Amino acid sequence: MRLFLLASAVAVVAGCTAEAPSSQADAVSEPVVRANQIQTIGTHNSFKEWLSEPELALIAAVNAEGARSLEYGHPPIAEQLDAGARQLELDPYYDPEGGRYVDPLGPRMLAAEGSDAPPFDTSELMGTGLKVFHTPDIDYRSHCLTFIACLEQVKAWSDANRDHVPILLMINTKSSGISWDGAVEVLPWDKAAFDLMDQEILSVFAREQIIAPDDIAGEGDSLRARVMAGGWPDLEEARGRVIFGIDNGPETTALYADGYPSLSGRLAFINTHADAPEAAYFTMNDPVGDQALIAERVAQGFLVRTRADADTREARSGDTSRLEAALASGAQYISTDYMQASERFGTDYRAGLPGGAVARCNPVNAAASCADPVE
Repeated sequence: MRLFLLASAVAVVAGCTAEAPSSQADAVSEPVVRANQIQTIGTHNSFKEWLSEPELALIAAVNAEGARSLEYGHPPIAEQLDAGARQLELDPYYDPEGGRYVDPLGPRMLAAEGSDAPPFDTSELMGTGLKVFHTPDIDYRSHCLTFIACLEQVKAWSDANRDHVPILLMINTKSSGISWDGAVEVLPWDKAAFDLMDQEILSVFAREQIIAPDDIAGEGDSLRARVMAGGWPDLEEARGRVIFGIDNGPETTALYADGYPSLSGRLAFINTHADAPEAAYFTMNDPVGDQALIAERVAQGFLVRTRADADTREARSGDTSRLEAALASGAQYISTDYMQASERFGTDYRAGLPGGAVARCNPVNAAASCADPVE
């Protein structure tokens, strides 16, 4: 259901603004709902397929705890979006010449032991460009092995569902692999890799389908100032569009910003220092320890992504305290490995919004005119 815009900011929806801090008085009374004033659920490593049992055993023989942390996988991206995911994560690797990741070590090791993994089609890995999987050589099963293929899947779904709230496509650029003998050497991300990323994005999405740093309006010379002045687009204008966020640390994301003041001319937002002129988006993965800080940044106008669960811990224990903290924090995008409960652990753990909503009014900074359900 589409969000209803009320004629007057006097009509405050119960539950949407009760937790909004007093510093957000102006935002709360605002008659227009903006793209940063909602909350929704997404997936972590959205491309990832389940490892086969032989592959999992191979990893466990070297690192048992690491293998435990990898016991998750997702359905195809379109199915995740159909189920309500509005944030996806992609892990691209730089492969400018093509073929770097075409012969993963894991299947070779299993074959040498006489234990075969299920077939793995490597043909998509031969071409040049960015590749997408969790970890080369050992955790390489992906619903889309190239960055472009992943984007095409998102775009096809978006084009068929033009009323959706903005989808955050979180990019976690990868510059390292495993240290096992015979493992592939992973190329570092540099400015050329980031330039290629933007080129590949524009080969799939039209510029008007993207909410980019240049689309943040308002007073101030820096992106940070415009964000804090309420410059995110009206939610109705933002529907059917995507947002790109690079969630690596500031040392890496500085390469993307170099030569692009306040990210002008770039397509993605970056995770950076809170006082940086490029600040607009933050990855803050500890909603328990950082709940107050997340709420503060959301109230200031920033976009935040956090995690409801990690490393299969919550799925094994059934503990929802991290999810509850994430929901209360106001982080606009909450990532999970378990939009659907897994029978593997017997806890019925899953992460979602109250009532199974796709999106809701943000509990920290919702505008008075916001009415649930948002979608």
